Amino acid sequence: MFKARHTNKWTILAFLCGLFLVYTVDRAILGVLAIPIQDELKLTDVQFGLLSSGIFWTYALVVPFAGLVGDRFDRRRLIGWAAIFWSVMTLCAGFANCFATLFLLVSVAVVVPQTLYSPTANALISEYHKETRTLALSCHQAAYYTGWFVSGAAVAAVLAFCGSWRWTYFIFGGVGIVLGAAFLICGSPGKSDRAASAAKPPVSASLKAFFGCPTALLCAFAYIVEVFVGYGYSAWGPKFIAKKFGLTPGAAGTGVMFWHYAAAFAAILASGWLTDRFIRRYPRFRLAFMLATQFVAAPMLVLFAFGPTLASVWTAAAVFGLSRGAYGANQFAAIFDVVDSRYRAGALGFLNVFAGLIGSLAPIGIGCLSQKYGNQGFEWGFAALGGSFAVAIVALMVAHFVTYGRDMERKMRS
Repeated sequence: MFKARHTNKWTILAFLCGLFLVYTVDRAILGVLAIPIQDELKLTDVQFGLLSSGIFWTYALVVPFAGLVGDRFDRRRLIGWAAIFWSVMTLCAGFANCFATLFLLVSVAVVVPQTLYSPTANALISEYHKETRTLALSCHQAAYYTGWFVSGAAVAAVLAFCGSWRWTYFIFGGVGIVLGAAFLICGSPGKSDRAASAAKPPVSASLKAFFGCPTALLCAFAYIVEVFVGYGYSAWGPKFIAKKFGLTPGAAGTGVMFWHYAAAFAAILASGWLTDRFIRRYPRFRLAFMLATQFVAAPMLVLFAFGPTLASVWTAAAVFGLSRGAYGANQFAAIFDVVDSRYRAGALGFLNVFAGLIGSLAPIGIGCLSQKYGNQGFEWGFAALGGSFAVAIVALMVAHFVTYGRDMERKMRS
C-alpha cells in the first residue's frame, strides 16, 4: 500500500522522535485530565488509579511478545502500523462515556499496539548508530520527555479553546495517524534492518541473552524502579499539586510536567554527549553515572511530597527531572553494552514485563492512600517513591563493582 524510500539513519531517528513524542502525549494526557474526567464520568480515585495501572498491566502482558516480534520482522513497518492503530484508538477514547469504555480504550486498546514501539524502535536505533549510539538513544529518549513536558500545556490549550477533555484525544489521535502514515511512506532504513529481522533468533536464545546476563538483570532492577516512580509521578502529580495549592488542572499539569520533563530533556541530551566521550576511556563510566543520578533523585521526591511552597515543589520536580534525564540517557545503552544486537528488542521486551507489572502498583497504591487520607496520602505516596530508589542504588553498585567485567568478557568471546 505504501511505497517507502530509503532514508539515512538521522532521518529515521527524527521520525522515531516524532512518533515517540506523540506516543508519550497520548499516555500523559490521562494524568493531566484526571480532574475533568473524574468529574464528568463520576470516577473515584481508586477507579482512576485502576485506569493508570491497567495501562501498565496490559503493557506488561503484551510487551515480551512485542519484543520477540521486533527481532523477527521489518521493524519500520511494525512501528508505522502500530502508530496508526494506537492513534485510532486514542481518537476513539474521546467518545468514552463510562469507566468500562474508557478502561478498554485507554488501558487496553491504545496500549497493545504501543507495546511494539519501544523495544523495536530502540533496537532499530541501536542497529544503525554505533559510535553515536548513546547520543542517538538520548535524542530518542528526549522526545519521550518532551512529550511529557508539553502535555500539560497542550491539554490546557485544548481545554481553553475547545472546552472539553474529549477534544484532547480527538486531536492527538489524528496527529498520530498522520505521522504514522508518513513514516511508512518516507522512512525505510534499508538493508541492515531487513538482515537483522531475517535472522529470527530462537526464543530460547533471547531468554538466555537477557536472563543469563547478571549485569543486564541488575540494570533491569534499576530501570524497574525508574518506571515505578515515573508512573506514580505522572499519574497523580498534577492532581496532588492542584489540590494542595488550589490550582486549576491545566496550571497544575503544566507545572508538574514542564519543570520535570524540560529539565530531563536538557539533561538527557547533555548526558548522551558526555557518556559517548568518556565511556571509550572508562567503560564503567555509564554505570557510575547512572548510580550518581539515583542518589540525587531520592531526596527530590521527598521534597516534592512535603514542599511547603510552589517554588520548592517546582525545584524538586526540576532537579528530579535532571537526575532522571541523566539516568535515561544510559538506561537502555547499559543493557545493550552487554547484550548482543540480535537479542536487544527481545531483551527490552522481557525487561518491560517486570517494569510494567511492578510499575503498575504505584498509581493504584497512591490512589488508595489518597482516597483514604486525602492530600496526606499523596504526600506519603510520593515520599515512598523516593525511598524506592534504594533498590536501584544497590543494584547498580553490584553491577559496577562485581558483574560488569565478567559480562563484557563473555560477550566478547561469543
